[in-house]
Amino acid sequence: MATEPADILVVDDELGIREGARRVLAREGHRVSVADCGEAGWEQVQSGEFSLVLLDVMMADISGIDLLRRIVQFDPNTVCIIITGYATVEMAVQAIKEGAYDFIAKPFDANTLLLAVNQGLERRRLIIESCRLAELEAENRELERRKRELEALDRAKATFTMTVTHELRAPVAAIQSYLRLILDGY
Repeated sequence: MATEPADILVVDDELGIREGARRVLAREGHRVSVADCGEAGWEQVQSGEFSLVLLDVMMADISGIDLLRRIVQFDPNTVCIIITGYATVEMAVQAIKEGAYDFIAKPFDANTLLLAVNQGLERRRLIIESCRLAELEAENRELERRKRELEALDRAKATFTMTVTHELRAPVAAIQSYLRLILDGY
């Protein structure tokens, strides 16, 4: 499954994981940034626009779950994937509840990473498309409302025109009738 190039952030305190993920994703055409701790990752999230963030759970300064909460609050459309060497069912459930899209246990291979990233990017694309569709539907409803208002105004104008025409026609007809009588010599 090929996806369009995206801006991806890898936040992990292990150099091997950061660089390995960067190389694999860059080979696929993605623009990859890396951060060696949670706070550095948070600074990059705030200063850039990332489609997807890979987060390690266990880091020295801030946990990946805490960073996940910040990211989801900052930009709910950013897809976050948790990566950890301490995978438990409880941790995976917590990560998903906090807004993570997926959960990958270390060590992982390039195919596992690419599959998760591609699926995450597809999810983001669908979310954005859904938001765009909702905006278009709202715009369409507004246009329909305005159209009904204009049609009502047009009916009011037509009624007004008919009323004025009718009101003017009677006196004009009477005047014409009197003029004919005068011209006929009466």
